[in-house]
Amino acid sequence: MKSKLAFIFVLVFIYVILFEFILPLNMVLPKPSLVFESFGYIWADYNFLEAIAITSTSVYLSLVVAYLAVSSLSGLIIKITLEFPNAIEKLKVLRYFPAFFFAIIFSYWFGKSILAEFLFAFISSIILISIQLVIATKKHNKVYVNIATNLGIKKNKIYSNVIFKNIQPYLFNELIRIHYYLWVLVMVYEFINVINGFGGVYKTALLYRDFAGLFSIAILISVLILFGSYLINKIHEKIFYWEE
Repeated sequence: MKSKLAFIFVLVFIYVILFEFILPLNMVLPKPSLVFESFGYIWADYNFLEAIAITSTSVYLSLVVAYLAVSSLSGLIIKITLEFPNAIEKLKVLRYFPAFFFAIIFSYWFGKSILAEFLFAFISSIILISIQLVIATKKHNKVYVNIATNLGIKKNKIYSNVIFKNIQPYLFNELIRIHYYLWVLVMVYEFINVINGFGGVYKTALLYRDFAGLFSIAILISVLILFGSYLINKIHEKIFYWEE
């Protein structure tokens, strides 16, 4: 973390020196002073608090509910992965459909609806977490399975109580990456439907051609995503401390 912060500090220092004092006004990057000023007005002009509430709730609530749902169905998903591998391989064809397409379809079906946004985020979370569960299942420790089999434990119990517990630390750790993808997907959905989340804020700033505002919005969103990743990582360390 210290090295990352030091790297960010160096980048910010170079950015300030170049674009504030050396290079003329341009449309590549705004002057740091303009970005700093924009931090003040975006809260009122773009209803930033409302945007934080809408997007953050959609992302984190859907992520938590989806993780609990996948956990409760983990035995079934693991069983399908191990006993019907061909079915999983056939489903891989869906990965060639861009996520933007599904956002468009949801927009066509439901239009401008916060409830539809949450449903879209929830389904996206379910799919992303299930994909990682399938990947992790193929890497499970077979020693635990052999021991459980020798003890006479039924297959369904092995799937849900042995294999899933073995791969759960990996799956939970992957929530950091899934969490980032989910932010992008939700903002794309909001951008398409002009919902008053961060996606809608981006679209408004783009329509107003608010160059400095686009950058200040991006910085604040990055801070929120970084904070969310930090919390997930801390929860992971508290629950799965033996993995260290």
